[in-house]
Amino acid sequence: MDIKKPLTFEDQVKRLVTHKMDVSNVDFAKRILAEVNYYRFSGYALQYRDKNNPDDYVIGTRFEDVWRLYQFDNELRCILKVHLDSVEIYMRSQIAYEFSMTKCSGPPYNQHYDNTHFYNKASHSEIITSSLDREKENNKDALFVIHHSDKYEGKMPLWVIVELLSFTNLLKLYSAMYHSGQDAIAQNVGVTGQVLKNHLHCMANLRNKVAHAGRLYNALYNPPVKLGSSYLQRNPKIKSNTFFAYIIVLMRKLPNKTAKALLATTIIDTMVQYEDCIHLSLLGFPVEYVRLLCDEIR
Repeated sequence: MDIKKPLTFEDQVKRLVTHKMDVSNVDFAKRILAEVNYYRFSGYALQYRDKNNPDDYVIGTRFEDVWRLYQFDNELRCILKVHLDSVEIYMRSQIAYEFSMTKCSGPPYNQHYDNTHFYNKASHSEIITSSLDREKENNKDALFVIHHSDKYEGKMPLWVIVELLSFTNLLKLYSAMYHSGQDAIAQNVGVTGQVLKNHLHCMANLRNKVAHAGRLYNALYNPPVKLGSSYLQRNPKIKSNTFFAYIIVLMRKLPNKTAKALLATTIIDTMVQYEDCIHLSLLGFPVEYVRLLCDEIR
């Protein structure tokens, strides 16, 4: 079976019109599709599909409305980028500090290279050898890499290594630890080891969406977030596999009250700015989302 043939930007606009989207300015539509790609753009039009004929859009669907949803999503990504960076840096510090103080406090201070201190030895070896070597090669011009190469034959303390690892590999390193080590780190951020592992997994996935301009609005979120049974019982409208649930976890992983307040404020302001075109349900936001976000500022 042949796949769909490529279309010119003009033909892409005609395709949208054929499916009953209202395009009032063809030149504007062509420019936007050239900037963001037809397939990406059409993902934001899913909420406008005609339930009786899914190939078409409901009558009155305007190109500008879909473009506004795209802009909303883009603003969300810009907001999240700053706060995900904060969480990532914070968790690098927490993981490196707790493990180093527990396992590397005596000479030769390099026990993080010894897989006897890790439950999943294969995963540890893959990260601490091939993944780390690859990152050192990618960052060979960085001054701290040159310093450790010249003075310590390439060996690094764990608090240096975590600056090279991707967030995904940081999660893998944490997951490779014995449960006692995971719990000690998790206790410092107020959760259990299993919960922190879940939260880091969720944040890594959210970070990948943001980094690769993935759609946040009307999208799937896996794995479901562990928010705690008592919290979910008090707030039964919150679903664990939604954008809102991921925002709650992001707030809980931020290192201080000021960062939490900034995230809550900017999310709320953006939601209000675009309330004319978004559906709360497609983000998993309950009606009382303002109160719930403000409750997390503590």
